[in-house]
Amino acid sequence: MVLNRDGSYTGFIRVLFKLTRPVSLPPPRKASSPQEEGQQEGGLKHRTSFYLPKDTAKHLHISSRTRAREVIEALLNKFTVVDNPAKFALFERSERENQSECP
Repeated sequence: MVLNRDGSYTGFIRVLFKLTRPVSLPPPRKASSPQEEGQQEGGLKHRTSFYLPKDTAKHLHISSRTRAREVIEALLNKFTVVDNPAKFALFERSERENQSECP
């Protein structure tokens, strides 16, 4: 961690994903076949949903002033996930002795 002039700290956090439901990606921007082209023009939009592999991890550079909601939004943007950020929560996990989790 680095102490900034304004008294805030910056550094990296490791986020470990423990998702219990699939996440959704936006529909492709370009149609790859004439059939898909017609579906997109007709107003049908297909999202791709999938499960992230168990214990997927991502590192983020944040400051001590970064809010939990901003962390969630940054993670969703990194994976181009279009799900509502309000459906996700962050929990702090200590890898010392107890491995307790708390929101």
